[in-house]
Formats: sequence, structure tokens, C-alpha cells
Amino acid sequence: MILERGGPTAEPDRRYWRRRANREVRKTRRTRTLLHWTGIVGANLLFAAVLVYSGWQAADHLTTTPGLAVTHVEVDGASRTSPDAIRALLSPFVGRNLLALDLGEVAARAASHPWIRLAAVKRIVPHTLRVSVVERAPAALAVIRGLVHVVDDGGFVMGPAGPGFSLDQPVLTGLDRLDGSALANALAVGARAIARLRSASPSWEREVSELDLSRPDRIEVVTRKAGPRILLDSDRVERNLNDFLALRPEIERRLGPATVVDLRWSRRISVLPAAALSEAEAH
Repeated sequence: MILERGGPTAEPDRRYWRRRANREVRKTRRTRTLLHWTGIVGANLLFAAVLVYSGWQAADHLTTTPGLAVTHVEVDGASRTSPDAIRALLSPFVGRNLLALDLGEVAARAASHPWIRLAAVKRIVPHTLRVSVVERAPAALAVIRGLVHVVDDGGFVMGPAGPGFSLDQPVLTGLDRLDGSALANALAVGARAIARLRSASPSWEREVSELDLSRPDRIEVVTRKAGPRILLDSDRVERNLNDFLALRPEIERRLGPATVVDLRWSRRISVLPAAALSEAEAH
């Protein structure tokens, strides 16, 4: 702006006043808005903290109060196993707070019973644990170091065959020199062989009395009735079995009673007649 000497005094441009005033107003509004939302957020955080603390206090009370102590253990699914035996295993959990228990730990302890394959546990408020079990099914007997044990369909040793246990099961023998993993593998082979024989010929499997597992290249089968020893392939026990059963009357008619029948070879049945063995022994 140019001022002439002696002329009127110029006033400042009011447009610049309004701009400065507007900036102050906007700044004040922003400050008020920020304070407003800060107050809301702070109140919400305080409310959330109160809720969390109250929830923690309630949870701590529920997981420590003796009013929710375990006093009963229900056992479902046990028929071969005594429910009292499972309750005895779980006795360390009785008296503890129901909600504080690790159900996985309880289930694992129940499944540690040798006759139990699986266990699941539920809480029944206020005082009960309900344990549902799936039992192992006996598949065979096994003679291990002179004692007869019960094994399941996977070869797992369920324990000694106690008094009153039915012995109407195939018996696994030839295990005396085995221990550790070798014994476990042999038991699994024997249990698997029984299952596959049952699948191939259920009627003949019921005739099986003993499976000798002493040699890794064969399983030697002795039947309940008088007859030959049957040699089976450890990996394919069903090989040639049905062919032999179909031909057995013809074999006996032509060769007489057999001492050994070897079914281990593909598409071949080897027979050692009793007469041939007697002749060989005579010489």
C-alpha cells in the first residue's frame, strides 16, 4: 500500500483479520474435539479395565472355591475293565477344583490303564467327572518268559491272563529270546497275522491253536485238530491259503497225511507227507 503525504491514513486490510480469527476458532474446535474423544476413550479403557479385573476375580474364585471340588467320577464304556480300577487311577484328581483340572491330563491318566485304548473326559458341574472309555479287545495270547499274556489286535500287551480269563484265543509262541522293539515287532506281526487269517478264512482261523514266531522268515501254525504244521509267509500270511484249503482233500487222498505244508512261495504249495518223513528218519 502506498501512502501519500498529507492524505488519509490507510486502515489495515480486514481480510487478514478474518483469516487469523478463523485459524484461532478452528484450533479451539480441534482442541475441544480432541479433549472430548480423549475423555471417551479414557472412560472406555477404565470401564474395560474394571470388567477385566472383575472377570479375573470371578474366574479366580470359580477355579479355587471348594464348592466345585470333584467328589464323583463316572465311568462309561467299561465292560472288560473294572470301573473301580479306573476310578483308582483317577483318585489324585478327587478333591481338586473341577474347573481348574486339565481334562487332557485326566484322559491320559485314564488311558494309561493297559485295557483302555482311548479315554475322553467331561466336566459335570458342580462335582462330577464323566470318563468315557474305549477298551482294547483281546486278540490273542502270548507266552512271554513263561507267562501267558493277553495282547490286542495291534500286539499291545494288555497284561497277564488272570484267573477266569477265557483261553479260547490263538497263542503266540517263540518269543522267549526277544525283548524290547524286537518283541514288540513280533507281537505286532502275530496279531496282524491273526486278523488277516480271519479275513481270508474265518472258519480256518478258528482252527488255529498256535503261531510260532521264532523265525523271521516264517510263521508256523499249529491247528487245534491233528494235522500238518503250516508254514506261512510273515508278510503275506494269506498267500495260497484258500487254494490249499480247497485242495486239502485231494492232497490227503493222493499223498496221505502230511507233516508239513509250506505256503510261503508264490503259486506253489509244498507238502511233506508223513510217510516220506518216516522213511527219511528210518534211513
